[in-house]
Parts: sequence; C-alpha cells; structure tokens
Amino acid sequence: MEIHTTQVGFQFKTQTRLGEEVRIAGNCDALGNWNQLSGPVLCTDHNRYPLWTLPFPISLPMDTELEYKYVYVYNGTPRWEDLHCNRKIKIEHKNILVEDEALTNISRIIIKQQEVSSTLMHSYETSSYFIDENIAFTNTDAVIIASMRLPVKVSINPNYNPNEPGSEKWLFEKTKGIWLTALFDIAIQEGIQFLWVGWPGIWIDDESEQEDLRNILKEKYYSIPLFIPESIMEAHMKFCNLILFPIFNSIIGTNSKTIPQYPNHLWEAYKNVNSRFADAIMNFHSRQMIWIHDYHLLLTPSFISRRTHKIVNLGLFMHVPFPSSEIYRVLPHRETLLNAMLCCDLIGFHLFVYARHFLAACKFILGIDHQLSRGGYLMINYFERRVMIRIGHLGIEPRVIQEALQTEEFKNIQKELNIKYKGKKVLLGIDPLHVLSGITLKLNAFREALRSRINFVNKAVLLQILTEAKTVSTPEREEIREELYRLKDEINREFRRDVVEFIETDVTGEARYAFMSISNGIVNTSLRDGLCLTPFEFIVVNMERDADIVISEFAGVTRALSSLRRVNPFNISELEGEIYNLMADEPKNHSKRQRDLSYILTNTTFHWAKNFLTDLKRAVKDPKNYQYVTHGLGDRLKLIALNKNFRMLDGNSLLKAYGNSRHRAFFFDNEGTLCNLLKNHEIDNSIGPSEKILNSLAELCKDERNNVFVITGRSKDIVERWYGKIPLLGMAAEYGAFIKQNNDLKWELSAQGSHLWKETAKQIIEAYVMRTEGSRIDEKECSVVFQYRDTDLDLGAWQAKELVSHLEILLKPFLDECEVSVGLGYVEVKPRGISKGTTVYKILEELYERQGPVDFILAIGDDVSDEEMFKVIHGLKREKSHLLDKNPLIFTCTVGKKPSQAELYVNDVNEVQHMLDMIRGCLGSFKKNFSHDDLISLSRNRPTPLLMTPDVKKFKRDAVLELNESEEDEAVSPRQIFRDKKRRSQTFILERRLT
Repeated sequence: MEIHTTQVGFQFKTQTRLGEEVRIAGNCDALGNWNQLSGPVLCTDHNRYPLWTLPFPISLPMDTELEYKYVYVYNGTPRWEDLHCNRKIKIEHKNILVEDEALTNISRIIIKQQEVSSTLMHSYETSSYFIDENIAFTNTDAVIIASMRLPVKVSINPNYNPNEPGSEKWLFEKTKGIWLTALFDIAIQEGIQFLWVGWPGIWIDDESEQEDLRNILKEKYYSIPLFIPESIMEAHMKFCNLILFPIFNSIIGTNSKTIPQYPNHLWEAYKNVNSRFADAIMNFHSRQMIWIHDYHLLLTPSFISRRTHKIVNLGLFMHVPFPSSEIYRVLPHRETLLNAMLCCDLIGFHLFVYARHFLAACKFILGIDHQLSRGGYLMINYFERRVMIRIGHLGIEPRVIQEALQTEEFKNIQKELNIKYKGKKVLLGIDPLHVLSGITLKLNAFREALRSRINFVNKAVLLQILTEAKTVSTPEREEIREELYRLKDEINREFRRDVVEFIETDVTGEARYAFMSISNGIVNTSLRDGLCLTPFEFIVVNMERDADIVISEFAGVTRALSSLRRVNPFNISELEGEIYNLMADEPKNHSKRQRDLSYILTNTTFHWAKNFLTDLKRAVKDPKNYQYVTHGLGDRLKLIALNKNFRMLDGNSLLKAYGNSRHRAFFFDNEGTLCNLLKNHEIDNSIGPSEKILNSLAELCKDERNNVFVITGRSKDIVERWYGKIPLLGMAAEYGAFIKQNNDLKWELSAQGSHLWKETAKQIIEAYVMRTEGSRIDEKECSVVFQYRDTDLDLGAWQAKELVSHLEILLKPFLDECEVSVGLGYVEVKPRGISKGTTVYKILEELYERQGPVDFILAIGDDVSDEEMFKVIHGLKREKSHLLDKNPLIFTCTVGKKPSQAELYVNDVNEVQHMLDMIRGCLGSFKKNFSHDDLISLSRNRPTPLLMTPDVKKFKRDAVLELNESEEDEAVSPRQIFRDKKRRSQTFILERRLT
C-alpha cells in the first residue's frame, strides 16, 4: 500500500541559556521515536531569536496524528520542555509549517482548557521554506560559474626546463579572495558538476601555449581560462576599479581624478570583456545553469541573451553593495547595466539594504515595480518576465578553520605570538590598503584612547595587518601607504614605544587565525564594506574565550551579526570609548555571541551556494507559455517574454482574411496607434491624426460590411474635433462612457447612474493635488483623474496610495456606480464597468442585433487600457460566443513589440498607416465578396470603377447570375434575421454560395 507523505516544518519560540540547543522528539522515525538526542536539531540566528526553526522540512505520513515535544540539550544533557502533555497535530495538508511557543503561565491555562498544544498557523503549497524535491539542487545538476578571476591563479615556472623530464611549465596556486576559493573548494568536495570561466591571471599570446594551458585547467581544475589581450584587460579593470567600484560603494568624487566621468574606450573595453565571457560560456553551455559573479560582468547576461535562442537559466550575485538610486544615476550607462542585470532570472545580494537600493533604481530609472510573490520571494515583473531577488549573506566554512587550528603551523605561530606579546593587550586590525578601510580614523582614535588612559600605554598594542587592495591604482595605493606609515611613526614617537605595528607581508590562513587567537579583539573602522567575513572567522576561532569585535556601523556585516560593538568611526569619542572597553576587558554579551555562533555554524558557504542554486533552478523560464526574445539594439537590448503565439502582423494573412469575410468590425485606439503620442499640453493645439490616416478610415467606412470604431480615453470634444469629418465612423470617448455609432447620430451615454460621486471625488483629488507638487487634476464629463506622472516618484506613489484608500472610504455609498482604477502615474474615478473591453462587447452586441454575428475583427492599440479590449475579444472567441461567427477571423494587434494580451504586433504608427494603405488598396483592386450595391450595379450593366483581371470578371459574372437566380426564387428563406429581410437575405445567400 502506498503511503503518502508531506513536508512539515517546525518553528518554536523559546528563550534558551547560552550554549543550549533545541531538538524535537516524537512518535515517528523522523522525530527519533521519542529519543531525546535522536530528534532533529532546530537552529536560530540573531535576526530570528528567540524563534528556532528546522533548517529543512521533514517528510511525515499524511492523515496521521503526530505527537511530539521539544527538548533542551545543555552540555549533552537533555530535558523535556515544561509541558504537562504531548503536543499533537493531525497532518491533513500538504507542506505545512507548525508554529509553537514555549508555555508561559497564561498559555499553560489556555492549553489546559483547550487540550491542544499546537496550531497550524500556515499552509503552503509552495514557499521559500518548503523546497519541493523536484526543484531542489542536487549533485546531478550542472552549473557554469563565471567570475572575473579563476579560483586558480597561473604563473610560469621560472625553473622550467623543456629538456628536463618531469619539469612543469605552469605553476598553479589558489587565487586570493574572500569567497572565490571557498566556493571552488566546496564545489569539489560536494561533488557539484561545474565548469568555472574566468581570467587565469596571466597574459599569453602564443596559441599553442593557450591550448596547452586550457587543457590542463579544464582537466585538473574544471576551469575554462579566457586569454584577454593585456590592453583590453587593463582598460576593463580601470573601468571596474575607478568607476564602478567607487559608485557601488556610494563614493562620488568631485575632483578631476575621482569624478565618475570616463572616456568611451573604457566602456568599450568593459563591453569587450563581457562579450568574451559570454562567448566562452556559450561554447561550453549545454543546459547547465549559469551563475555570474559581481560587478565586473554585469553585461554578460545581456550578451548571452544575444548569442542564443535557447532557454538559459541565468543567475547573478553581487558581492558589493548597491548604491542608492541618487548615487547610481550618475553613471552614464545606468540603464544599460540595469537592463543587462535584468536579463537574469535570479539576482542575489548579501543584504536587504542592497536589494532595496537596486529595486529603487529599477523603479526610478526604468519605471519597473517589484512585488512580494507567493512563498516570500521578491519579484520584478520585467516585460512579463519574472526576475527573482534573493537576499542571503555569504558564510564561511567553520570546519576548515577548525582543521587549521589543529595544524602545527598554527600552533607554532600562536606560541611565538604568545611569547612576543605576553602581558599585552593586543588589538587586531585586518584591512585592505584602501581609503575605504578608514585606518586613519582607527589610528587617531587609538592615540586618543592612550592619551586619556596613560596606564595602558605600556600594555596596549594595535597590530594592523594590511592586505592587498585590488581596486585602487598604484599611485593611490602608495599615497595611502605613505599617509598610514607617517601617522604610525608619529604615534610611536609620541608614546616612545611601538604601540602600533604594521604587517604588510602575505599572511597565511593559519597565521591570521593565530593573530586572532591571541588578541583581545578586532577593530574595524571601514567607511564602506560590502562583504567582510573577518568577524565570522574571529568568532569561530575564539569560540571558547572572551574576545570582542568593534566594528563600523557602515560595514555590511553589522546587519548579519548581533554581538558586534557597532560604532560610528567618524565619532572619535565613541570609537575611543569602545577601544578602551576592549583593552579593559569589559563584560561581553554571551547570549548574542552564542546566537551569532549558531548562525555561523549553520549558514556556511555551502549552505549559501546551495540555496542560491536551488532558487536559480526554481526561477527557470517558462517555454511552454512564453517565447523569450531580445528587444532593442546595442546598449538598449532587453530580454522580454512574449506570449507563445505572439508574432508580427502578416499583411498577406490579413488581406486574405479580409477578402474571405463579409461582416467586419474594426477597433482602433487613438494616440500611439492612429497618431503619435501627445503630451497633455499639446492636446488643445493638435490636429490629431494625419490626413492620410483619416482618408484611409473614411474609405474603410464606405464599405457597408465594415464597422469601424475609434475607442479612446479622450473627451468627446477632442474626438469630435479629430474624427468628426468621417460620416460613417463610430466613436467611443472616455473609454466608452460615450458612444456614437456614426457622425450622423448623437452621443449615447453608456455610463448610467446619478454621478453624484463625481463631485465628492473631485474635492478629494483637489485636496491631494494641493499637497503634491507637480500633480494635477483632469476632469472629464464622466470621470476625474489624479495625474502624478510629473511629481517626485516616491511622493507621487505615496500620495496615490493614500488617495486610493481615502477614495474607497468616502465613496463607499457610491461604489455600485463608480470605481477607482490605478494606472501608471494616475488614479482615476470613473463609472463602474466602463472600459475598452466592455465597450467592445457592447458594440458587438449592437452589431449582432442589427446585422448578425461578426466574422472578422481587427483590434489594434498600444495602451494598457487596450489590453482589456484584447482580453474580451479572445474570451468571446474562446467561449464561442453567439456574437461571433462559428469560425471568426480575429486579429488583435499591439503597437510595439512588448508583452501584451494581443497575439500580433506592428512596430509603430507608420506600420499602422501602411496596414491601412494595404486594406485601402485591396478595396480598389479586388473583392472576393461584394456589397449588395456592387452586385445590383453589375446586374444592370453599369460600369464599375474596379480594376478587374479576367478571373475577377468571370467571378463577377457568375455572381450576377446567382443574384438574379436568388431574386427569382421565392422559396429561398433567409438564414439570419435582419431589419431589411429581403435585401439582406439575398446578399447573405449569395455570399454563402460564393464562400
């Protein structure tokens, strides 16, 4: 018998002692069968504490009653939670999350009265917490990783002798970096199938040497090297280090050296390198996921999208901060970089604040909004593509550190340092040689601390390790070094001993951990730091001793760990006080430190990588329902998703359908379709569509089988002024609040009701316009609009949100007559049920009553409001509505290649004009079906203006004969009920026979 299981997660809110862990035990194998030490362990971190959760859900049988309790384990000794009975739940849902809370006196009484111990707070089919087995990242999945540098650095062996057997030409060593080699090592240890694309750290021009090295790196290190010309590489790195890195770290210079202005050849070099990466990736791509890293390769997703029509699963992770939109916008190519990043399916950031800035930049620069989707994901809707945003701080591998602490190298270095600094208070700094490290602030504060506390002068030592900074130029690096050494010498002379020591040589991991193990604490005064894992390492190294961390509040890691002593490095007195606390061994917050340690031990590098790749696998594109195409040229390229059936309008298909139909309906939008878009201040003086467009519409209207309508949101006065000279043209103003079947008739008011709501809405909107600079009110006969497109985007959006809430409350008595609709840059109060979609439906109903079902529809528009029109037409066809013929010929067309409910598109207004010209030409040269007047004219031997080929002449002669026969045949009955039965039944029978 098959047993159905479900995924169950547990959350438990409880206070714990330092060093105490929480487990769950219960009456099934997955919960240890009541063995207190065999059940799964819950984890927490400083952001969630006192909430403890299972890191992954467990599989439990469906439709069973589960009994369980929580267990506290301290120093290996377990104890049950203080609860008089077992917790019980009935598992009846898929993928559930159980939320429990440790009992207080009040909750104990509630449980006694209700005899329950848990509540199923949430039930999810899919969520970020529950990862379905079908979409989990496993070792069978493959990934191509791309970073600027390979995790393996290559150099030429100076002792290489080609004549000596066994002599190796190439030397390989791990690349220095915070995350690069850690991710590489983890990928190998965990058996992940991967290829790594990057620069090998060496320039080689000889093609045979390139091939030799390429084969070695691919075979031994799973790496694909890119051999980039030195001049291009140097220009690329200059663009990255001198332009992108400062801006991403929120630094905008004002002098000629640091202002973010750059010659075009730097940008071209950046593009060149990104293009080379895309080529290399696609040369080896065969359905693997692609994971791109950092700001050096922001254009690579765009170039990959250009190279292939295959479905590619693309992810990008940013290891630097993302600046606020006000700073980011100074980049000349800001839109290009954002659009390229948004070619990815998943974009990752270490912290939410960086993601928030990125989302704001997308909003203010590209006009794209984000939303929180089911499962807790941040999502950007980018031209119908879902781009997922993930926040996850990179971790470390504690196991690697613990193994290093057991090596002889570590123990020997630690012993030497203990001897050298015996009796000293050692403060440690580990920072890159960069102005952003804020080392001068640290030195000045340390000097002030010694001045005010002279008793520490003979005890304190500031040991500063200076690491290489790859993002500064050599002159800048030397300038910083000179300044630091000058300040160090000043301090040492002042206190007559070496209270400050610099170490600038390469320090191994074992040596770094040894320095951490003998120090009282670390002092970090960075002005901006996107990724710093030193505090993670320090906490693991000092698990069993008191040592603290003073860190700048501008360092990103302060948002990941809670036990750090945060300071403003510019506040010298505050920084001086915290340095003193380190030297004085002030009491530590052990509970926070324990939570941080638990977080570090759980959120490892592997955990970070696997979670990202799992989400990347989840974010895969949907080729069943969409086609993914590039739109735009050069730097303006975008990757957009279109309906699977979306294609360019084919003129031949349109003309063929036109010729095969007899009862046609045309629906045209106004601006952006029949004429170019107009700004509001241009409306009063505009003459509207061109004379050519008007003539084409007039010709269409002359055929009585054509019913032509222009549907617009403009007022009826403007519509009359622009289209009033075409007698048979139908018009709908204010989205259909007013309808006119043709210019010989009066306007009909479609919007019913008292319209008492309009004055109330007007007063409310006027109040908001007064308080929103740049906004205005547009009053029409049947609606009132709050326009805020010209306001500050943030202020306008906030005011619009409040306005909608205000309107819905105050207009509640009228909500059966009016509705509040929100669009891009506006809030509108209009009659309920009025849209282009309902207007089209109403027109088709009237046409049916007058002429019968429609067998041809052409609907074309460019606006968001036209989507309702397309949706209604497709719905009528799908439901086989009586308003349409059995096999209607439907053409829904949007102007511009973009996501739409329409199935077709033309590129611009000029192509709309060309389409009308084609139909107009068809009217004058060939008709497969003929109007009643045409046929009567032929039967009376009148000359016809139509240009006829011999085949057309024969066709018309046959048509006349059939018409005469039908007129003589009194027994023929009409198949439809029309107003003029005799005339229309004859024409209908004739056309059916001809078809």
